[in-house]
This record gives sequence, C-alpha cells and structure tokens, in this order.
Amino acid sequence: MRMLRNVVMAVLIAATMMQLTGCAALLLGGAAAAAGAAGVLYHEGELQGTIEASPPAVIKATERAFRDLIWSKESARSSATDGLATARTATGREVVVKVTRKTENVSQVGIRIGTFGDENLSRLLYDKIQFFLKHS
Repeated sequence: MRMLRNVVMAVLIAATMMQLTGCAALLLGGAAAAAGAAGVLYHEGELQGTIEASPPAVIKATERAFRDLIWSKESARSSATDGLATARTATGREVVVKVTRKTENVSQVGIRIGTFGDENLSRLLYDKIQFFLKHS
C-alpha cells in the first residue's frame, strides 16, 4: 500500500512539474502514441494520419474526395515517395494535403484547411480519402 502511495505521489509531482514547464505533452505521450497507432492525430492546425496506401493512391483518392465535397481542385501531383494536392473550399479556404511514403504501402498524410486549420473539415476529408481508397 505504501509503495502504491509513493508511485501515485511521484506521478502527481511529475504531472505538476510538466504542467508548470509547459510539457504536458510528455505526460500524455502514451496517449499520443496510441493515437498514432490508431492512425490520426490533430496537432497545431494539421490533421496527421497514417494510411495503408502508396502516395499516388492517396493523391488519387484525395482528388475524388475533393470532387465529392465539391471543392475546387487547384493542383495534384505525386511520385513513389510523396505527393501534394491543393484545393479551395466554397468559401475560398485553402486545403493542402501532403503525403509522404513511410514504407512500401504505408503513407503519412498531413491535412491543413485554412491558415489556422479546421479539425472537423480535416477529419471529414481524411474519412473521405479513406473511403475512396477502400472503394476504388
């Protein structure tokens, strides 16, 4: 019982110290790692996710998602190692999708909508990309 109390106190002290120094993310590192394993994390205005597909396949699905959302595609290009697609929403907000190859069939995807990001629209676009990858 005494050891449990010591562990709890150590965790509380560490959490307090991290809050005071602005490093709360360290305390939540396990949660962030779990979110990364699940595939999606929203951080500083950008949705970051891991998708089981090559960059060209992700960009192709992104273009289909742009059409489905009736967003105006500005550009889309990809290679075996990376890709970039841009569009504008109906209200003129810029949409940027960056894709980087992690392994042969796994890509890292970053989505930013507007200057400061829009989590809801980013998640909607990410879900549409996933949908079109599964139904291509």
